[in-house]
Amino acid sequence: MTKKIAIVGPGLMEIPPNGWGAVEILIWRYKCSLEKLKHEVTIYNTQDLRYVIDDINSKDYDFVHLQYDEYAGVFCDNLKIPFCVTTHFGYILRPQYWGGYYDRIFNQTLRSPSILALSPEIKDLYLSKGYSGKIDYLRNGAEVDEFKFKDEGNGKALVLGKIEPRKRQADLANFCAGLCELDFAGPIIDGRFKENETCKYLGQWSKETLYENLTNYSTLVLFSDGEAAPLVVPEALSAGLSIVVSECASANLDSSLPFITVVPNDIIPSNLHLVIKQSCEENKKYRKQIRHLAETWYNWDVIAAEYVEKIGDTI
Repeated sequence: MTKKIAIVGPGLMEIPPNGWGAVEILIWRYKCSLEKLKHEVTIYNTQDLRYVIDDINSKDYDFVHLQYDEYAGVFCDNLKIPFCVTTHFGYILRPQYWGGYYDRIFNQTLRSPSILALSPEIKDLYLSKGYSGKIDYLRNGAEVDEFKFKDEGNGKALVLGKIEPRKRQADLANFCAGLCELDFAGPIIDGRFKENETCKYLGQWSKETLYENLTNYSTLVLFSDGEAAPLVVPEALSAGLSIVVSECASANLDSSLPFITVVPNDIIPSNLHLVIKQSCEENKKYRKQIRHLAETWYNWDVIAAEYVEKIGDTI
C-alpha cells in the first residue's frame, strides 16, 4: 500500500547537499529509495517551522518523520497529527557531554508520540529515561552501488569526516606520528589538527571523489568520542574497507566479524597503531565479504523496505 510520507530536515543546508551533510544525505537517500518502492515523499527543509507545521497540518500524510530533534518541542505543541522523531546528536549515548543545551532537547523529545532510534542502544537510553511512546530502531545505510569497488586496497588507513574535536583527528595524528600511515579527508574545524611525517591531509572530498577514491584504502579509522550512527561506516564497508572504530562509534556493527575492530573510548590504546596496521594488512582477505555485507544489509534500498514495515507496524 502506497504511503504519503513527510520528512522534515534541519533547514541548515540544502537537500541533497553539495558536499558534507550527513543528515541531509540520509534524508535524500530515504526519499530516493522510498520512491523506488512507489511511496510519495515530501521533504520539508526550512527553519520556518510555522510554514512547515501549517502545511503538514493541512495535508493527509500517513507518516511524518522529524529528522532533527531540536524541533521536537515545537512539533509536540503545534502539529495536529502524530509524528516520529530521530536524533542524530553525536553525544546522544554520552549524557556526561550533554550540558544544559541538550538536556532541554532530550526532555522535549520524550514528549514525542513516537521515536525511531538509530541503534538498539539509543532506543534503550530513551526507555531508561522514562519514554512511554511508540519506539523502534533502524540502522543507517549507504548508496552502495555508487561506491567503486576494488578487490584490494592500498594497505593504508583513512580518517574520513569533518575534522573537529569530537572526532579526535588531532589526537590521532599526534599519536600516530612516525608510527603508522594515516590519511585524513574532510573540512577542518579543529585548529589543533596538524599534518606530520606519516599523517597527511588530503583536503575536502566531493561526493564524486568519495565514490571514486574510498575503495583505494584498506581501513577506515574513526576514533570519535561521540557518535549516534555515523554514515561514514556503511560508506566505507560499501567500498570494501575494514573498520577500526571507538566503542561509541560502533552502532549496529558486529564486532565478531574479522574486519571490524572496536577499541575503547577516550584513551588511545598504546597499541592502536599496531591495530590499524593489522587491519590494513588483513583487509584484502575480506574485501568481497565486506562488500556483500554492505549490499545486503546497509543498502538504502534494503533499509527503506524495513522502514516501511516499521512505520506501518510499530511506529
